[in-house]
Parts: sequence; structure tokens; C-alpha cells
Amino acid sequence: MVLRFLAVCLVCCLAAWVCAEVPYATIRGRIVEDVARAERANLPRLDGLLADLRPDGSWADIDYANRHRTRWAPATHLARLRTLAAAFGAPESPRFRDPALRDALLRALACWHARHPRCDNWWYNQIHAPQRLGEILLLAQTGGVAVADLPEGMLARWEREGGDPTRKSGITTGSNLVNIAAHCVYRALLTEDEPALRLALDRLFAPLAITEAEGLQSDLSYHQHGPQLYLGNYGYDWLELNAAWLARLRGTDLLPPPDRAALVPAYALGAYFPAIRGQWYLYNAVGRQQASEPGRAKATKNLPILRHLAQIDPAHAADYAAIRARLRADPDAPPSAPLTKVFPRSDYALHVRPAFTFDVRAHSTRTNRCEWGNDENLLGHWLSEGSTGFVQTGREYADIAPLWDWWRVPGTTVTDLRDDAKLPRGKAWGQRGANPHVGGKAQGDTLAFAYRRDGGGAPRGRYAWIALGDAVVCLGAGIQGDDPAHPVVTTVDQCWAVGPLTPTPGGDTLPTPATLTHGAFRYAFPGQAATLRWARDRREGDWRRVSPAFPALARGEILTLWLDHGPAPKAASYAYVVSPTNAPPPNVTILSNTPTLQAAADDQGRAAFILHGPDSLTITFQDPRR
Repeated sequence: MVLRFLAVCLVCCLAAWVCAEVPYATIRGRIVEDVARAERANLPRLDGLLADLRPDGSWADIDYANRHRTRWAPATHLARLRTLAAAFGAPESPRFRDPALRDALLRALACWHARHPRCDNWWYNQIHAPQRLGEILLLAQTGGVAVADLPEGMLARWEREGGDPTRKSGITTGSNLVNIAAHCVYRALLTEDEPALRLALDRLFAPLAITEAEGLQSDLSYHQHGPQLYLGNYGYDWLELNAAWLARLRGTDLLPPPDRAALVPAYALGAYFPAIRGQWYLYNAVGRQQASEPGRAKATKNLPILRHLAQIDPAHAADYAAIRARLRADPDAPPSAPLTKVFPRSDYALHVRPAFTFDVRAHSTRTNRCEWGNDENLLGHWLSEGSTGFVQTGREYADIAPLWDWWRVPGTTVTDLRDDAKLPRGKAWGQRGANPHVGGKAQGDTLAFAYRRDGGGAPRGRYAWIALGDAVVCLGAGIQGDDPAHPVVTTVDQCWAVGPLTPTPGGDTLPTPATLTHGAFRYAFPGQAATLRWARDRREGDWRRVSPAFPALARGEILTLWLDHGPAPKAASYAYVVSPTNAPPPNVTILSNTPTLQAAADDQGRAAFILHGPDSLTITFQDPRR
């Protein structure tokens, strides 16, 4: 129904603008405007860049022979080139068509072509560098540089060595295919080659469809590198590029059919933006980006996307304006719109409330665990093992990766070996799960999600999360471990310390039952056999701990809450309830917490029942309206 409504809206908004001929100047102008907007913050550096540019068009501080897979130094040359090109080629620039800038731009282009830098990571060679080159050359062309003025052979090499979107391979899927096709579109616009343009756009919009392969799934989650959740990172690329190209091509006959175009706002509003709280992505939604480098998971980079979405989907302009206000930390921004949803294609669940957001991620025989690769996310093995996030501001876990105890991923139950070197690694780029009995259901503002683990190097058990409005009940039952020397622990939370834990404990253990508050959340623990422990400590670390290519120090105070089940438990269990402190304490009853039935209800009549059969998983709800 949502897709049908969006398709109708897009038919009304786009079809009236369709024309027969390719308006090259209009499309190039929109691209130039987009790139110039992105470069505005860099223009104050222009004089310094020009002063440091050597006669041969190079910069002395760039290692052009560098081939590093994640921190490729020659990319800096392209970034500076784009700044020069924006100052020279953007019509609103005070130095539009400045002769000195033209000379500098051409020298820097000639240097790039002559040095021919290459990277050991295909992505830089076939996506990043060709895309940047296309943007630079379109800006230069707008400033009056003709194709004949470019270094001889530059376009031919670009076509020969850049990615080929018509060639089927392991990399020409999902957002990677969109990215590769995008620079081919740039080249076709530069040369006004209409057959090449239409072919490139056909490939660019090919992933604009529901698929069971890499790409957009039927539940509106996004997969890359196999059946692996990526709302941020690759899912960002898919959304950013599709929204941009739909906006740039509006009013032309180059657009895809409206029902396919409608998938872009459907994904944006139904999955992507709900996985952002404040200015930050939920860590479960961004894959290995969680542990890549400082600030990479910051969501303010979405501001240009919102402009494009409003252009192609004006019916939801108010929704995009509200998201923009939250991303800009506007004090009058409305709270996030409620959404309770299970993404069965990704073993992921999302519970967005005005006061907070909760999410949980697992993996099964249908999905891959959160990946590591390119020396990123080296310690993240326990991500997607029932990892949970509770956020109100969005900053609760922001850039916490180098300081995290990675044996204490929130929501997970593991045998704690207390040593980074002993963390399992598995194979790069994702590893399939072993249990089919994982998943959940949603009804209104009630959510039930279950993760069953029967081995695979982790404690066996049945794990469940039941969200009832503003309360989330977290349950574990039948937990068994085999290591007599190390305890099995369930981590309740591990986040930035933002205030006192109240009531203030007298030691490092706390008796149960207990209700604790920290920051925006209340944690309620009924009496149970597990020992409730806590720690608050100031830590210092280096990002190279999780991503060796990025040397940057991190420091801060971390609060950790966990339940200690002791070594080799045979039938351990746990239960706790998390709720926001700006709402009344919830009246929740845990109806059952056994290996066969996990269930909870509240005083509003909401209830969820998770039945674990020998070879099945059944979830039912009680309708509070009855």
C-alpha cells in the first residue's frame, strides 16, 4: 500500500515533466550544483591549495605511490582537485572561470594522469577515483574547459580501467553497481553520448528493484556482501545515489518507471531514517562501519539526500523537514515518528518511540553475521549475536568502538575470555549463521524477537526481546556454557557514562531485585540467580585497535552493566526491563521465561508469547483491544 501510494505521487510529480530530448545542460547544471554545495566548506582552503601546488601539478605532502586499501593517500589529490574545480566551474563562485584557476586545474589534472596512482583496493580504482574524476571534469566543462583540453588519453583510460557496469561479477551488485554506473553516466554527459548515457542509466537503475540477492529486500532492509544487513554504509550509497539521480533527471524521459522510483522514498522512510537517532546511526545498522574511524557513523551526511528526496517526493516534504531538523540538532525538532518493525530478511528488529529507539540484530542460516574486512571491525565477532541498542540522543554509542570491551557487546551472552587476541574472527566479509529458528513479529507498538543458539562457539540458549510500548523486556533461558575457567556473561549495556548510576552502588555487585537509572534509561532487574555487576571507568584507546589503518586516540568514561552466570552454567537465565526515564515506570509482568516459552505482558493488555519448539519458532500476541 505504501509503495502504491508513493508510486502514484511520483507519477503525478514526475510524469508531467517528461520531455523527448536529453537536456544535457540542465542535467550537468544540477550535478554541478550538487558538487558545489558539497565543496562550500572547503573553499576557504583554496588559496592555500593554490600556494602549495607545485609547477608539475602535484602537492608535496601526498604520497602518490601509496596503495593502502583503506587510507589511500592519492585520494587527497582528487579531493583537492574537486575543490579547485568547484571554485572554477560553479557559476555562483566568485572565481568562476578564473584564468589562474584554470591553469592550476589543468596542471593538477595532467599530474594525476601522468602519475596514474593505483590502489590495492578495487573500490578506489573502479568507484572512488572515476567518480571524483567525473565530477571534476563536469565542473571544469561548465567553466569552459573543453574535452580537447584534457590530457590525451584521459577519457579512454577512464573507460578502460574504471568499473564496467555491464559486466556481471561479484562487485557489480547493489550499491556497488550504482556507484560504478554513476561515473559512466558522468562520462556520457561530458561527451554527450546518448546511447552510452542510456546504457549507463539502465545499469545505474538496475538495483532499483526488490531482490533476494544483494540490494533492497522485500521488507525494505538492504543487503550487501551477501545476505547481510547494511542500512547505513552500502545502504546509504544506494539511497544517496538513487535519490540524487532521480532528482537530477526529473523532467526527462531518462527516469525509471514510477513504481520503481517509489522504492527510494519507501526505503528512506520505512527503514533507513528510522535507523538514525539524533545525528547518529544505530550501531547495529551500519555493519563494519561501526568500527572504521571516528565520525564515519555520523548521519549528518544525509542532509543532501533530504533535499533530493523533497524534490522527487514533495508529498512527504514535512517528513523530510522533520528529519533534517533532527539531524541539525534543532531544539524544536519533533521527536522521531513511532515505528515498530521486524525485518525478516535481515534478522533485525527496530522499535522507534518518541522517547527512545531500541533495536536488536541476530543472524541465522538465512543471513550473515556482521562482517569484518579491509582491516575494519577486527573485534566485532559478537555483533549480530543478539546485539541490542538503547538510544535517546543517538550519542550513547557514538565513536565508542576503540574503548569498548568487545566481550561486552550490549545484549549478547558470551563466555568471557577477557582478551582481545582470543576474540573469534571467522572469515572476512560475513559468515552465515547456523540456526534457522531466529526472527520476530510486530503488531502495533508490540514487538517480539527471538534468537536461538545451539552452539557454534557461544553459550547455548534461548534469547528473547519483547517491546511493549515504552518498555523492552529482555529474556534469556536455558543458557549452557562449557568452559569451567571463564564465566558466561550477559551484557545489559556498555555505553558512554553521562551521569551517575542511581542509586549509587557501594561495590561492584548489586543485589536483585533492583531498579537502576543512568542517563535516559531505567534498568529493572527482578530477583535472579545471576550476579548483577557494574563498572564505570575512564579508558584510553587507539582506533588502530579496531581498524589498524586509522591512528587516532580516543578517551572517555564508559558505564557497563552485566549479569554474571558463572563458569559453565547448565540452565542459567536472566530477565531485565529497559524503559526511558522520562516516562512512568512500566507495569510489566514476565509470564514465562523457560527454554520452551518466553512471554511478557503489561497493564495495557499488551502481551507477547514466544514458543520454542524442537524445530520451530512460534510468536503470538494478545490484542489489547479485546
